[in-house]
Amino acid sequence: MRWPFDLSPRRWGAWIGGVGLVTVTLVGLFLAPRIESGLKDRVATSLSARGFPGVDVEMHGQRAVLRGIVEDEADIVGARAAALRAAGAGGLWPGGVTSVNTAGLRVGTFERPFAWSVKREASRVVLSGAVPSENARVALMAVAAQAFRDVEAVDDMHVAGGAASPLFSEMARRAVRAVAELNTGEARIIDSQIVIIGDGGQVGVHNVETSLADIPTPFRSRLALTIDGLDVDHPELQGLNLNNGDAETCERAFDRLMERNFITFGEGSAAITPASRGVLNALASVALRCDRFSIEVAGHTDNTGDRAANMDLSRRRADAVAAYLVGQGVARPRLSAHGYGPDRPRSSNATEAGQAANRRIEFYVSG
Repeated sequence: MRWPFDLSPRRWGAWIGGVGLVTVTLVGLFLAPRIESGLKDRVATSLSARGFPGVDVEMHGQRAVLRGIVEDEADIVGARAAALRAAGAGGLWPGGVTSVNTAGLRVGTFERPFAWSVKREASRVVLSGAVPSENARVALMAVAAQAFRDVEAVDDMHVAGGAASPLFSEMARRAVRAVAELNTGEARIIDSQIVIIGDGGQVGVHNVETSLADIPTPFRSRLALTIDGLDVDHPELQGLNLNNGDAETCERAFDRLMERNFITFGEGSAAITPASRGVLNALASVALRCDRFSIEVAGHTDNTGDRAANMDLSRRRADAVAAYLVGQGVARPRLSAHGYGPDRPRSSNATEAGQAANRRIEFYVSG
């Protein structure tokens, strides 16, 4: 019987080789995106661990491209070594980095804190602050142009070192898309803190919350959002327009939060107790929406003990609250902290209840 095809060892071997080549090619095409994504994460982790968190990472298969600012020439060599050794010796199956391009690394200025923002205005969206590389700058403008098709995208960014992670650019792109989901809003990245402030419909706000639900380490997020003007998390603030209101409106919001809440400290110290975290987070939400104004954090004490010690304690407590707000993304230049000690009592110090009322933190807002 004659077979319709040649089963000779030579032909059989060629056929098996061809099938094997096709199989390897198909498997490679299937695995390549996963390998590339996994490698980027491992390279980013390796760079951060070795002191180069501000370097941008881009992967082309198993080839790494590094861009950004370093502090000296030796850091270029160090960053290359950190990327090359991030995931083994290389090759498709081991999944390691096969080469590292450092042409985009240069020595330059570092900024601390490393601050960037995107703000949606009436007829334009403004991207400003520091970015780790020119490539990141171009990519962010492209994302903004796509996300905000009906308004002008304005580039007020500059390149600097000091980003908190090689994943900064990815987080900034995500922030741009998040702001595009809102009617009005702003996103800030200050070191590793991502803050989204604004107002939108229920669907838009939900999309923002979802987009920031799985951000990678070391980033953390804080949202200060209202749904069609309503602050669903803080009902005591209803009726106050903090996004567009004046300084008096913002001060009234602080007062409402502090009517039934207290910030407590360790006895005789400026250490904020864990029980105060809830009210501090609510205060941060107000401060984030109002830090277009100047916000003074004022510390007060009762009249027991030495006056000079009380003045110092009240100042340190005000400083501690201001520092917490800054840690939540509130603009530091808009915050000040002062201690008034026992000089501005709210109640009589003749009773324990009056003394307790006088030991307090207040917020004063001005244009």
